[in-house]
This record gives sequence, C-alpha cells and structure tokens, in this order.
Amino acid sequence: MRNVIQEDCELLWEWANDSTVRTASFSSNSILWEDHLKWFSNKLNSSNCYHFIAVNKLDQPIGQIRFDIDEELQSVVSISLASKQRGQGYGKLMLQMAIAELFQHVAVNHIQALIKPDNVASIRLFESVGFKIIDFSPVLKKYIYENH
Repeated sequence: MRNVIQEDCELLWEWANDSTVRTASFSSNSILWEDHLKWFSNKLNSSNCYHFIAVNKLDQPIGQIRFDIDEELQSVVSISLASKQRGQGYGKLMLQMAIAELFQHVAVNHIQALIKPDNVASIRLFESVGFKIIDFSPVLKKYIYENH
C-alpha cells in the first residue's frame, strides 16, 4: 500500500471509468476528465481523505481504496480493483491492510460501506472482513465496521 500521488490521477480516472466500476457506482455515468481533475485535486489536498494505491510484488498498481472522514470521525470507504486483478483475492487483503493503516493514523469511530444491493462481490468482500449490515433499502445497503 502506498499513498496516492499526483501521478496517479490518470490511472484513477481510467479505473473509475471501467464499465464494471461504473455499474457498481451509484452514478453510472462516465466521468469527464475535467471533472475528475477537480475531484482529484480536492481529494489529494484534503486532510480528511486517506487514499491508497495497492501494488503487487512487482510494484504494479492493482487497485485503490479511499476513506473520506467527516468531522465526527466517521469514515466512508470506496474500493476498486484494476480489471485484470479482480477475482484473485486482492480485494480482501487490500481492505484489511487499508483499515489497519487508517486505524493507525486516525481515531475514526467506524467505517461505512455503501453498496448497491445487486453488487454481490462487494457485499461478500465487506462481510468477509467483518462489516455488519445496519440498514438496507431497494437501492442501498449500508454496512459498518467498528474500530475495536
């Protein structure tokens, strides 16, 4: 795991516009480059955003995970893997490592994951590391991970 840097901007834009990622997102529209640049700059310069790139043993980026933290020390997580890296078990390892890293540096109370009900892969991933469902509707399942 490493922190996101300016040079990751285009890679993150490409990953964000992957068709599988767009389908799993609450907004399925493609992200315009200009909008991404503004968003990326805001996240990179925010003290309330912890954004990591996971790399493999060859130092090749395989996915990203981001925690946005509010003033009440609650966090919302976002995770995605490069298309060629999916289905290899990286998601669980990434999530576990990133949670440990976050808890080492920030006294967050809990982490929320907001997932579309038909996103079975994400539901399984978050449940596999200890997230518990706290609310659901036809459009959203809300999971929470408590800081122990």
